[in-house]
Amino acid sequence: MNAPLALELVPPAPSPVVSLREIFGDLHCRPDITHWAYHADRSCVSASGLKQLLRSPAHFQTYLNEEHKETPALMLGTAIHARLLEPELFMETYVTTAIADKRSNEYRMFELNNADKQILSFDQFITVEGIARSVEKHEMASHLLSIGAVEHTIIWQDEETGIWCKIRPDCLNADIDLGVCVDVKSTEDASEEAFIRSCIKYLYDFQAAFYLEGLRSAFGRDFDFCFLPVEKSAPYGCQLFAAPAEMLERGQRLVRKALRTLKRCMDTGEWPCYQPDGGFSLMRWPRNLN
Repeated sequence: MNAPLALELVPPAPSPVVSLREIFGDLHCRPDITHWAYHADRSCVSASGLKQLLRSPAHFQTYLNEEHKETPALMLGTAIHARLLEPELFMETYVTTAIADKRSNEYRMFELNNADKQILSFDQFITVEGIARSVEKHEMASHLLSIGAVEHTIIWQDEETGIWCKIRPDCLNADIDLGVCVDVKSTEDASEEAFIRSCIKYLYDFQAAFYLEGLRSAFGRDFDFCFLPVEKSAPYGCQLFAAPAEMLERGQRLVRKALRTLKRCMDTGEWPCYQPDGGFSLMRWPRNLN
């Protein structure tokens, strides 16, 4: 079978809507979908979008329609992912300089000479390299990242609701006895206790369950889901955690809730925010506060 043609989508102005369903045809997994094409698609729903739906359908609509600008924190996270997952692409895409004064002629000349590159501050570069060295010392994490398929795009149709979904795993190991999906998370604290709090706050359980559902649909087999939290400051600690059954069960309940809510909103054309009936509710105050 011939390999699929490389997808070359360059966003014109204004950026058009992309349909992954049309691009994929009968396929479910492709390695050649660009980062831009994945996020420009409106034919499938992502984990990030569905998380907004759990807040309210109105927030989901706003998320789809607003422009997502790259913040310095997001840029650093993208650079970390590139360095860990695609080091050759990192070298082609990013540059750094020790020139501190961005108003100086020297810095402006550096910008002109690297107009096609992403410029990392020297401190950002030190952070990225520190994380890379830390992960390289972690035997299992570095092994999984070195043998896995990086940022393949997967789409599937949810059996219950008929809604098309999409995922883009950081690193996928499908050619070993037990498939493993590895997700890199840059964080301030990679200790187990702190990362559990992050999982709850950022709904990482939802993401893990959603990704595993997509992988099961695409490959017809079960996978393990592992998080690789990496700290953004020295000593750049990292750990590899497998998502436990209890976490995935809660995540699966949230996935079903989000998809059913989306189906209902699509059927009715109504996308309410909080308390759509205009009433009030009793605040559920936590019992274990001191």
